[in-house]
Amino acid sequence: MAKFHVRARTVDMLGRQQIAGIPTAISELFKNAHDAYARNVEVDYFREDDLLVLRDDGLGMTRDDFEKRWLTLGTESKLGTKQGLPPPPRDLDQPKRPILGEKGIGRLAAAILGPQLFILTRARRNGVPGDGLVAAFVNWKLFELPGLDLDEIEIPVREFPATALPDGAAVREMTAEYSNVVDRLADRIDRDRLAAIRRDLDEFDLDPRELNAELGAPSLSGEGAGTHFFVRPMERLVQDDMDTREQDKATNFEKHLLGFTNTMTPGSKPPPIVARFRDYPDEGAPREFIGESAFFTPDEFLMVDHRIEGRFDEYGQFQGNVHVYQTKPDRYVLSWNEGDGRKTICGPFDLSVAILQGERSASLVPPEDFARMSRKTGRLGGIYIYRDGIRVQPYGGADYDWLDIERRRTLGAGYYYYSFRRMFGAIELTAAANGALNEKAGREGFSENLAYRQFRSILINFFLQSAGDFFREDGNRSEDWERKRQELQKADESRKRRARQASSKRQNFERSLERFFDGLAGQAIEKETEETLEKVKRGTDRVLRSKRDPRGKALALMRIERDGRGELQEIRARSIVVRPRVGLPRRLSNQWLDYTREFERLESDVLGPAELQIEEYVGTSAANFKLPFHQFVRIDSAVRSRSQTAVGAVRRLRKESDEAVSKVAAIAQSTTRNSFRTVNSTVDEVLSELEGLKRAQVGVDVLAGKRRE
Repeated sequence: MAKFHVRARTVDMLGRQQIAGIPTAISELFKNAHDAYARNVEVDYFREDDLLVLRDDGLGMTRDDFEKRWLTLGTESKLGTKQGLPPPPRDLDQPKRPILGEKGIGRLAAAILGPQLFILTRARRNGVPGDGLVAAFVNWKLFELPGLDLDEIEIPVREFPATALPDGAAVREMTAEYSNVVDRLADRIDRDRLAAIRRDLDEFDLDPRELNAELGAPSLSGEGAGTHFFVRPMERLVQDDMDTREQDKATNFEKHLLGFTNTMTPGSKPPPIVARFRDYPDEGAPREFIGESAFFTPDEFLMVDHRIEGRFDEYGQFQGNVHVYQTKPDRYVLSWNEGDGRKTICGPFDLSVAILQGERSASLVPPEDFARMSRKTGRLGGIYIYRDGIRVQPYGGADYDWLDIERRRTLGAGYYYYSFRRMFGAIELTAAANGALNEKAGREGFSENLAYRQFRSILINFFLQSAGDFFREDGNRSEDWERKRQELQKADESRKRRARQASSKRQNFERSLERFFDGLAGQAIEKETEETLEKVKRGTDRVLRSKRDPRGKALALMRIERDGRGELQEIRARSIVVRPRVGLPRRLSNQWLDYTREFERLESDVLGPAELQIEEYVGTSAANFKLPFHQFVRIDSAVRSRSQTAVGAVRRLRKESDEAVSKVAAIAQSTTRNSFRTVNSTVDEVLSELEGLKRAQVGVDVLAGKRRE
């Protein structure tokens, strides 16, 4: 008689070599936490310390559980049989959860994360946490070696009181025990491998007590329970999986860990477990890697252009609603003709899909949201599958075309319409109704049995038929889609025309501001104003020295004064920048505020005082030479000049307003006309007051003040 022998390499073959990658291994450990009735499972990755800590607040393990379940391969406890181990414990305070880790390889997946694992667990039974903790240490490299039998490798296991988590010294004692195991096997281990294992053991530095104080909940101290894994050193590929991303594509971590539970569809049940992953870079605050906002949200599901929600019954027939362009739901029923009237093996399931139009011009989604959603669906879009609220790998993501949607789209984008890169959604299964859909041991999807072939055929038929009915120009139900799409495209063309016009106005506005600030930097306005003042003074002095009669000199001085004020008005006019009636970016808005402040400064400190200097210089010169200088003529000339400028400006504004009246609200026209009447009325009042001043006996100072008023 002979017996089977199990080599230690079996653990490596079933664990590290069976799992596709690090994100898949973490997902498997998340599922184990789900099976332990954890409400939270959290990962903290400390890059600088080369340490990964995975913690859950589930039921945890007693020492007996750890040795008979965790350290025993191929247990029958999850099969529901009467022989062998009883089923794992339940949390009676929660609804019964279907078992996700029935293959028993999740615990071995930890080997792919790193060569050494420290485990700390505390049981909770009937709502009461245990009095003690169970700790164990494993170096997985021993299980890679040829020639060793599984029962030759002993795992150090210790118990600690719940009131005192093990510290660094206790961990070093356990690694020393493992070193003794290695020493006993040393003569059967290759020299280089033996040196590598001993080096790993010597460098394993961990203090769970200190980490517990730093990390907080979920904790094993106090009333806490659950299982904690400490992996060190971490496999170097983890950083590549987290950081390496092709353009517009998700990283490996995002592909496998985002959407671990269904949080995208409105009204879905709260997930039974919440998973988190925090990445601690060398500097700065931790990054929440798989937080809820990183995945699709219910608000985003309702934001998109089209939605499909319904259920496939046990015969493969779909009954549900299709919302085209967010309109009222269109009841939709679609049969699956391959069933021949027999119930499907795959069972009934629910479908929810959100669809974004491919072109922004044909989308209801606002431009800024459309750009963000397009990037998100391009990276993460696809149809995800959830069984009892937990994602089934690897379904979901645009690069896993399990329904041939992208392949068909390359044959005719307009004909087949759908694209994983423009849609996201969830198929919801249950273990009770869809038990014939079996996951492969390595989590590469469902086994391709008859149930899966039916499941896939039903969905392919649905996407083919619904595309033809709702999103094709000659479709039976495509009138709403085609009409609204054309309306949006026309509206987009109008927006583009307005945008081009607005862009031109912004460019002209920006150039005007640039010219103003360039002149300001070179003090051009101050220099021109000073030149005008000098010109007036020279002209005044020249007239006074001339041989003209007093009346001729007075008229010449009034012309010089009028011309000087005119030049100042031209300088002022060149400095005026009119803000366009379009939206401005923040940069231009800030420049406009700077401009208004500087223009007010120039008016109060340069141009206004210059006008007063001209008036005073000419007036004083005329008085000194006792010229017949008529003050009323001076003020009449000044006021009429300014009045003409004001009327001309408002006339131009009225003309611009009248040209645009067909495009703006009626109130704009009314307001500008009121402004025109107000300015004209003000000018009339000023001229009337001026006539009154001519008849009054007032001094030069009063007249100068009235002119400025």
